Amino acid sequence: MRLAPVFASAATAAFLALGCASAAFASTGAAHEATAELAEQGRMLGQRATKAYLMTLQGVSPDAGRSILADSVSRFERNLATLRAGKLDDSARAKLAAVDSTWNDVRALLTAPPSASGAKALYDSTAALDQASQHLVMAINSRGPEESRRLILPFRMRMLSQRIAMHYLYRASGLMTPNAPEMELAYARSEFAANLSRSTQNNALPAETREAVAKLAGLWPAYQSAAGKTGEPVAMLKNAPAVMEMSEQVLGATDKLVGSLLAPAR
Repeated sequence: MRLAPVFASAATAAFLALGCASAAFASTGAAHEATAELAEQGRMLGQRATKAYLMTLQGVSPDAGRSILADSVSRFERNLATLRAGKLDDSARAKLAAVDSTWNDVRALLTAPPSASGAKALYDSTAALDQASQHLVMAINSRGPEESRRLILPFRMRMLSQRIAMHYLYRASGLMTPNAPEMELAYARSEFAANLSRSTQNNALPAETREAVAKLAGLWPAYQSAAGKTGEPVAMLKNAPAVMEMSEQVLGATDKLVGSLLAPAR
């Protein structure tokens, strides 16, 4: 579930170099970016849905959990339908078929009554869905314009906002040994912080995007701190409602950041 260091460095360089889209790009890249955006959303939505499943199972703001779960599943389904009907080359369509197949397994778990066994199964199934979605994104972007790479870091932070919350709840659940979710939680928090720091230093971004980065930077410290307080499951679950609320706030801020960068290509 980790981004290779070389790829991360390349993504950072692309984001810093490509602060805004050119006028010529606006007429040629919009369709590609709309397709890539739907595929990228799948990475976030799969982990958001599993977060919500765990919220419901563990009694962490369960009404909100059920609402988030239903919304995430519905959005994933709509995006898949749009991608199926879209123009994809053979490579991307094969990757989409893999996402579709993996999603069927994940959806069956998400829509069943929450259980400890379901949560354990989702730990691996959600990771498989994330990997399949990443492969789809890579296939779509392999033929995309160079300027679209400016979206990589914002897309990544949006997904990480939900990975952090999901692994916080897995760490608090007591369903498995804490080592794996605690390591994934620490890695996701560290990467988000590094990506945000790089974004705040990019003075080439459009004004709307700089404002979106500033708002995200204002929300991040509290979320980073709260999600990093691991320990006994009872204490973590006591703090979980606040952590989950912050995860949705940070998600909203990353969505606005993505939208500010998509805007020039619309």
